[in-house]
Amino acid sequence: MKLMPHTDWSEIVATDQSGSVQKIMDGTLRAINSIGARRLSMSDISESSGVSRGTLYRYFASKEEVLAAFSEYVCSSFEKGIVESGEGIAEPIERFRTVMRFYSRFTIERSPEGIFEVEPAFHLNFLRSHFGRHKAAVQRALETVFDHFDCLIGQRINRDAFCDTMVRLQLSTLIIPATPDWLAIWNSAPDRLCDWALQIAGHHSEHKKG
Repeated sequence: MKLMPHTDWSEIVATDQSGSVQKIMDGTLRAINSIGARRLSMSDISESSGVSRGTLYRYFASKEEVLAAFSEYVCSSFEKGIVESGEGIAEPIERFRTVMRFYSRFTIERSPEGIFEVEPAFHLNFLRSHFGRHKAAVQRALETVFDHFDCLIGQRINRDAFCDTMVRLQLSTLIIPATPDWLAIWNSAPDRLCDWALQIAGHHSEHKKG
């Protein structure tokens, strides 16, 4: 099974008059969460999506093609969503919290646990090949926030290291399902990270004064 090329899903959905592609992607997520990818069939996808088998096969020849498209859809949705989540928010700290809340919510809501049950090598290859895209999207969403923190601490934050760490944490939940304790930590991450950054800035300022 081949990887899907980088696809502009917003354009595909916009040009799909019937909305079938969007329905199939959303239905696939529901089906994987309820059935698991290994036992998933085209009939299951059709039923969960609310589209006929004929419509499903018009777009995808097999379950493997659906899963390939779904993986790209999730990645593209993340890239678009995280950038848009912070748009229009000028205040850096509020922007940071808003972006990170989207980040934690997306990880839980849009990442089915069973996606690795079928073709694990394919999905690992997909995540590795799209890792840079996820990092770039996080950095675009937080660029003005990083600039603000730079001013607070008087030096440039290592953006690559921060974004690399965040994406690795996010993807780890696809391989090792998150426990309730981890979900609690992850959901509180926006406030924790914000407090951490401000504490660093405060300590740095006191050190410079001293």
